[in-house]
Amino acid sequence: MSINIRAIETQLPQNRIHSTTMDKLANGFMGRIEKYTGVEYRHHISGDESVTTLGADALKKALKSANMQVGEIDLLVFSGASFDYPIPHNSAIIKALIADDQVNFHCIDINSTCLSFLNALDVVNMYLESGRYKTIALVCAEVSSRALSPHDEKVFGLFGDAAVALILEKSSENGYYQSYIDFVNYPSGALFAHVPIGGAINRGIKSSPSDVGYYFQMKGKSLFRLTTKHLDEFVVKLETQTQLKLNEFDKIITHQTSKMGNEYFISHFGIDKSKVVETLNIYGNCISASIPLGLAHYYQEEKQLKNKNILLFGSGAGVSFGALVLRFD
Repeated sequence: MSINIRAIETQLPQNRIHSTTMDKLANGFMGRIEKYTGVEYRHHISGDESVTTLGADALKKALKSANMQVGEIDLLVFSGASFDYPIPHNSAIIKALIADDQVNFHCIDINSTCLSFLNALDVVNMYLESGRYKTIALVCAEVSSRALSPHDEKVFGLFGDAAVALILEKSSENGYYQSYIDFVNYPSGALFAHVPIGGAINRGIKSSPSDVGYYFQMKGKSLFRLTTKHLDEFVVKLETQTQLKLNEFDKIITHQTSKMGNEYFISHFGIDKSKVVETLNIYGNCISASIPLGLAHYYQEEKQLKNKNILLFGSGAGVSFGALVLRFD
């Protein structure tokens, strides 16, 4: 049995921002943010746009592309770290934006920060392979812009907002199978990237709206040191078990962590740059939406994926690594 990508569509906020605008907002030198982050443009929500409206619009596009009605979905899975409200979960709101009570399929959310899409895709693949569901909508939407402070210039200029929706179904003829999957976690970096205010530890009741604890904070150097300490071991295991060197994959789609992270990955492992899908300069780091954005770019550009081995590879806050290989028959 294979899994067919019946449709994959993206949705970006209307507000496309050049790095020089970010320089002005951060009261910095012109060109410094792009030089440091590698991001020329990013999209940030405005007006009535939100996590769930981006996700709903991406899903509507995917349904149209697949020539499907919303009632043909068996399950809706949302993946991402962003949310409009602590309760209810995003998938329920997305469904409410595109359907009524006559459409009663189940909705679930999966959040593992930057690796949310990979974990959700793994779960979806298992659901489809087991036969429990035949057609699943997987929506990944991220809005980082509301948790960014111009006082932290390096983080402020790095992130963007985006959504991607996939329609996945069982297939006896065309599609892919998941030939490799691995996730690891190193808890010493659990709080290297976090938003301190908003949860049960600190609900922010006594905090002013301008408190920096509401904004995303990242210990970039500590994250990089922990990542590079363990990355070789993770890649050796991947290459050993897949019997493929990184350069032997037809395409590598990575989470767009940062300019330094992308450059390190390519140079350290001696990867042919043409094999790596890079979107950092046009979207920024879109948290868990970065990998599906890269997949959408490649899928819509390549069209024919037969006999391709595609590596989806990333890291996430926690600190975690994830790798998933899609083998297209």
